[in-house]
Amino acid sequence: MRSNVRWLWLVGAVLLWACGEEEPPPSTGAKIPLRVPMYPYIPDAAGDGFKALAARIEADFELSHPNIDLEINPPCFQDDFYEPAGIARSLNGEGDCAYDVIETDTSILGELVASGSVRPWPRLPDGISFHPSGVTASQQTDPAVVYGVPHWLCNHFIMSRSESVRQAQTASALVQALVGLGTAEPDMAGDMLGSWNLPSLYVDAWADRHGGESLSTAVTTSSYDSAVLESLRAVVRTCAADGKNPCIDGTYNDFENFDLPAQLFAQGKVDTMLGYSERLHTIIKSLPAGASASALQISSAPLGEGNTPILFTDSYFLSARCTGDCEKAALEFTAYMSQPSTFEWILMSEDAPEAGRVPRYLLPATLDAYEAPKVRADPFYPVLATLTRNGVPFPNGGLLTIRKQMEADLKAVLSSP
Repeated sequence: MRSNVRWLWLVGAVLLWACGEEEPPPSTGAKIPLRVPMYPYIPDAAGDGFKALAARIEADFELSHPNIDLEINPPCFQDDFYEPAGIARSLNGEGDCAYDVIETDTSILGELVASGSVRPWPRLPDGISFHPSGVTASQQTDPAVVYGVPHWLCNHFIMSRSESVRQAQTASALVQALVGLGTAEPDMAGDMLGSWNLPSLYVDAWADRHGGESLSTAVTTSSYDSAVLESLRAVVRTCAADGKNPCIDGTYNDFENFDLPAQLFAQGKVDTMLGYSERLHTIIKSLPAGASASALQISSAPLGEGNTPILFTDSYFLSARCTGDCEKAALEFTAYMSQPSTFEWILMSEDAPEAGRVPRYLLPATLDAYEAPKVRADPFYPVLATLTRNGVPFPNGGLLTIRKQMEADLKAVLSSP
């Protein structure tokens, strides 16, 4: 076979010479390197540290882009995804693990832009319908300047088995619905601590009461809204049992207990759970043998006297030094990751073995992803799409430097009797 190919090449060369055309220069075989650490706080569906996920992304992408050497999650990566100073050094090519694109939370977008380590994308991927909230969260100052290509969204949800809980649209209605269940189990489980987490819950409660406009004013340590605090405290109290409150006393705010709220809810040991949509992945995996997921209900968490979902966004950021061929490769990569077909296999956990496979139940940052056949046929994804369609963006800067003080202030208030 190789000799036949060589013979055809020689004939082609002779024909080109006869027609007065120059033979193209031989390819050097050099590929454009592209390093991308991906946001890690998603379900590890295959239980392999995302190895199968990264391998499939690389293989699928390079199949249609053989001139690009894509490296997902380089082994040398050590940065904190929520520490912009370290990210900036690596994006600038400093240190032992420089990379070209990083996927992280837009809550630190302002700080990344201020560092000068990222630059605007020339454009968003063509032909993709992005959720407006994700696009807004990925911009700064001028709406025409987009610093991030949105990939995932997050929102606070209530998981339950109760129609009355699902229908609750205010914090007071939620508390009343939980009391009405009349069970012996604690009403709710969920981690409400953390210097990013607790301030975010307060901002969510603020949006529920005041709406999504001027949401950045809720990111402050100078004054807290007393009505918002009272609503949030009422929700926090639903976790209390036997004189303790594991939602706010640190019980669930422990790496060893990260999945505990989801497991307790799956096993029927608590009535509801507060968490992100991807907690459904753990809940379904933790259901007792023979139990069905069909009884599960999910609703946007009403943490104040209203229910305005706020959406956190994870976006791809482009290194300021990624220009020319690097930029072209990065654009091709984000285009691939934004395709409904790519979202479909990631959302449906097709990197995991088929036996026992459970969807990730992440929120895609594109509306098109919900139209992929397997996603559309899933019992939960269409519900998630409806619940988040009108969500508003979480502020994309300002929380980093005050988050610990906010957590301390809020914990003191919410822990009081």
